[in-house]
Amino acid sequence: MDVPTMPYVSLITPVHNGARFIDACLREITRTLEQLEKPFEVLVICDGCDDGTEAIASAIGDARVRVLQYADNYGKGYALCYGIHHARGRLIGWLDADLDIHPRAIVEAALEFERGPADAVLGSKRHPDSAVDYPLERRILSWGYQRLVRTLLRVDARDTQVGAKLFRREMLDTVVPLLLIKAYAFDLEVLAVGAEFGFDRVMEIPIELDYRFSGSGINLHAVRMMFQDTLAIAYRIHLRRWYVRQYARLQRERMDVLAAAGANAASRVELPSAPNGTLNLIRQRFAITLPTEPRPGQTER
Repeated sequence: MDVPTMPYVSLITPVHNGARFIDACLREITRTLEQLEKPFEVLVICDGCDDGTEAIASAIGDARVRVLQYADNYGKGYALCYGIHHARGRLIGWLDADLDIHPRAIVEAALEFERGPADAVLGSKRHPDSAVDYPLERRILSWGYQRLVRTLLRVDARDTQVGAKLFRREMLDTVVPLLLIKAYAFDLEVLAVGAEFGFDRVMEIPIELDYRFSGSGINLHAVRMMFQDTLAIAYRIHLRRWYVRQYARLQRERMDVLAAAGANAASRVELPSAPNGTLNLIRQRFAITLPTEPRPGQTER
């Protein structure tokens, strides 16, 4: 099957050592996304896998499934940035590869974009129509964390942490070059920074959650890091206005790059027409680059 030049949906599935489930999960994802009746691609990001995950995923032999890998385990946030960098779709989203959440949530999210204006559609455990089965400890932590988020940040969502989300690509093209967090609060940083730039039309849809204890358990270290990262995001937004100033800096330096290439006036600049063209131009030039061989993420200035 030929892969279209511009898929409608790019779905990123980050995975670390998922050899035992990746084949069945990818087949379920592709079967479900076919319900869209629109072109799609699935990007499997092997985040430091050393158990043969990459070979198993590649052996599926579906041209709509693209398998990308790198040697070291940098975590889910980094894997998502890496996938966004390679995604070609009009809509870009992600789904946990072990399918705690059924992929029909992504189909419903894509349909939501067609029903009305939205910048992001999120799966939500707290939606009244959601069917969830997960431990009481996680319910309590999730409730408390979302209360903290609503207090500190302008994120209009009842649940920011579910691993099923879909975004307009222009939102991610604007936000991703500015992100600092590559681990625990990555999803929240995307939404919070997006809201600061006007991408605040966020919709929530119900999900089916079957928690499978697949190794992503909550511990005291994870709770502490989530709390720390959330406070850091609020500090950069409200006190330092860091994201806005960083965006302005990137735009200035982007124009310097174009001027150095011989563009004498903005009206005469012809930007790259390929997907992610402007974003790739910035990434190739500055410290936020996501190269073929990844490196640790950007540091705050």
